[in-house]
Amino acid sequence: MKYFVIVLFFYASLFSFNSKTQESTKNELTISKNIWIKTYQNFKNYNIIINNISKTELKIKNLKNNSSQIELLTKKLSLYKSKLELYDKNNNFDEIIRKFKYLPPSITLRDFIFQNSATVLDKNIIKYINFKNDFYLAIATLQNSYNSLKNTDKTNNKLKSLQEDLDYFNEYSENIEKTYQNLLESQDDLNKKYREYKDEIFIKHIITLAIIVVTYILYKFIATIIFYITQNKENYQEQKNYKKLLSILFLFFILLFLFIRYIDDLIYIITFLSVVAAALTIAMREILLNIAGAIYIFFSSVIKVGDRVMVQFETKHTIGDILDISLVKTKLYEIDDYSNIKEIKSVGRTIYIPNSYIFTKVFYNYSLQKNGIISELIEFDFDSNSNFKIVEHTVDTIFKELQIDYSIQFNLNTLKTGIIGTISYQSNYKQVAKNRSIISIKLLEAFKNTECIVLKASKFSPVKTSE
Repeated sequence: MKYFVIVLFFYASLFSFNSKTQESTKNELTISKNIWIKTYQNFKNYNIIINNISKTELKIKNLKNNSSQIELLTKKLSLYKSKLELYDKNNNFDEIIRKFKYLPPSITLRDFIFQNSATVLDKNIIKYINFKNDFYLAIATLQNSYNSLKNTDKTNNKLKSLQEDLDYFNEYSENIEKTYQNLLESQDDLNKKYREYKDEIFIKHIITLAIIVVTYILYKFIATIIFYITQNKENYQEQKNYKKLLSILFLFFILLFLFIRYIDDLIYIITFLSVVAAALTIAMREILLNIAGAIYIFFSSVIKVGDRVMVQFETKHTIGDILDISLVKTKLYEIDDYSNIKEIKSVGRTIYIPNSYIFTKVFYNYSLQKNGIISELIEFDFDSNSNFKIVEHTVDTIFKELQIDYSIQFNLNTLKTGIIGTISYQSNYKQVAKNRSIISIKLLEAFKNTECIVLKASKFSPVKTSE
């Protein structure tokens, strides 16, 4: 008997342990699947990590000379930031219930017949009821975990955490119920709109359709009478004219009747079409800008076929002759007169430029500037021991020989180890490469052959257009 009691006690203890284990496993399974608990854990962990990041950054800021401690805190900060990527900032309770907010739309004939809005709202309410049940199931699960832990260890930190979780869920239950009531109110409002539509607009549609049908029957009746009256007449054209007049009168009456009947809806339709037109304007903005650019080019003659232009694309340039100007694009043939512009690497291409660039990009037309005259610069780097009066005399002699107006200025170079002489002159855009070559060679030879002129280096600056 004694052994029997011991065995019975052993099996009872084992059964109790299995029951607790199954219950614990069931709670863990419920927690892992419950969307509210998962969302709350995401929200809670995200805020904990954000708080840790702020505290760590503050500690790093306050530490000044302790490099080892700063290095340790920096690693910890990096670890926190990497963990932050595991959680979604926008995954919270408000985002869950925001999906269920519903505003009853304006009822249309199609919606009234097929009850589309009512079907969507009903599905939304059923889905929310399931979410609502899951919310209270989450509270019950947390409460069970809290009670179990409270009976074993009242000082456990996890017990305090569970208490905070329960408080948060209980406080948020007010929003859960409020959202549910809003859905029920939206359902009542939608049903009210359906009734109003039935009593006012739908009956109006039925009466309108009945009037049109009666008018059509009357039209056919009158047309039949006219046919019998005029069928014995030899003038077939007169009979045809009667029918045409009757058809026009019938169509005019129907259109006038519909216009008067639906004057409010016509205003709505006009408003709707205005919104659609605005949307199309935004969608077709580039095309409309290109057409506007073509109109502006046509009337202003800013550019025309045959002109040589330069279009600047931020840090790049395209220079070419205009071959054609269409309603949308301008066709350029790229040229190589300006070999000192680094951005142009290949030439001879046909380039299509949107006409909208006339408004949005920097646009140069060389052909309109005093017969295509542009400014050109050549720079030489002289040693500080050079005789600059002889430099000025040499430059003056060469430019007078070429019959080109010029100006020269001297400035320190960047390293302040020499003097840069900047020579400015003007040239026709078609001859700029040729003239620059001639002037550069003559100046270089003259400087090298003069003993009191010490030339360090020579370079050519990019083309600049004259204002």
